[in-house]
Amino acid sequence: MRGKRFPFLVRQSLTTLAVAVTLISTAWAKPKFKILHAVPGGLWTGVTLDAKGNLYGVTGGGGDHNQGIIFQLTPGTRGWTLTTLHNFDGQNGGTPNGGLIFDGAGNFYGTALGGKSQQGGGVAYEMVRTSRGWEFTVLYEFCLQYHCPGSLTMDGMGNLYGNAGGGTYGEGVVYKLTPTSGEWDESVLYNFDGNKGGIGPSGPLIFDTAGDLYGTTAAGNIHQSGTVFRLKHTSGDEWQERALYEFKGQSHGAGPRYGVVFGRAGSLYGVAGGGSNLCGGGFSCGVVFRLTPTSTGRWKETVIYHFTNQAEGWSPSSGVIVDKAGSLYGTTSAGGIGPCFDGCGVVYKLAPLANGKWKYMVLHEFNSQAESPSDGGLVLDKKGNLYGVAYSVVYEITP
Repeated sequence: MRGKRFPFLVRQSLTTLAVAVTLISTAWAKPKFKILHAVPGGLWTGVTLDAKGNLYGVTGGGGDHNQGIIFQLTPGTRGWTLTTLHNFDGQNGGTPNGGLIFDGAGNFYGTALGGKSQQGGGVAYEMVRTSRGWEFTVLYEFCLQYHCPGSLTMDGMGNLYGNAGGGTYGEGVVYKLTPTSGEWDESVLYNFDGNKGGIGPSGPLIFDTAGDLYGTTAAGNIHQSGTVFRLKHTSGDEWQERALYEFKGQSHGAGPRYGVVFGRAGSLYGVAGGGSNLCGGGFSCGVVFRLTPTSTGRWKETVIYHFTNQAEGWSPSSGVIVDKAGSLYGTTSAGGIGPCFDGCGVVYKLAPLANGKWKYMVLHEFNSQAESPSDGGLVLDKKGNLYGVAYSVVYEITP
């Protein structure tokens, strides 16, 4: 009996030991944080990846004219090399305030403030790679009626779309830039009026497969707490606006500013203020929300995470991005262990569980003001590495 039982006990012990080692290894497998390069001038918008793994971004100041730069970071065997591609001069735009987007030919586009005329309300620009290097061109100069353009989005025909301030009612617009005979024509798709449609469109716009646009407003609606809206493309240049969800404030969230992204089953994900918990100074900690389409045509809001306390980060400072497994990633401007007032912020991950709940994980806690995350957000490469910006550095987080 003892001779027959002993091998089983050995196997059982070895199995238990293997499981324990696996659990310990998993607990220790914390993502690695690395600063790729310092970039002076103030990093307020995120970086963009090209097909070769190069990173591109803008600074709000610095450069030859202290109006900001466009830069490239190139990976190499000895680290990353920083190259300035363009110095803004204020006359052709300055203090760039939106992220960069690429077209199919490898050219990229962005927005900045300023402009040549006294009525300059900002510019949209293009960077084209030529045999002589990168060439900068102003595509369109906004007037004060439509000013302070934000991040751009491009459709399959090469038209550009974005948000701006001003408009007929002074509450913001969604506009379109169309290339025609070497020039770009601007048309306003929708004027926000401060009623159900919301006030102050903010964050990047996104397209669905039908060609409709989605975005957020930071304020407005009957609760004065902002909206998620859709612009449905009906025909030609006709667009119909609809508020998919009007935020109610408090535990339901309020003031979404960073747009939304599509996740599984056509759901929309984003971040907002408000929430059930209070953090530093008695302010609400913030939420991550999901909007799910229903069979009736309405959208159901679910708060999938209430930021809970200062130690784990609070006050989301960028929208979320989604990986292939449906996990969400984002940043907060406060919380964590850093010496900043109310903490220097964190990078976090929300992973969906089988029971419909979500697991919150802190991937990195920033430990200085110089490395505190800005509003730039994150970008994910094919290997699962995350890239983002803090006030003065570009960083990488590897799983």
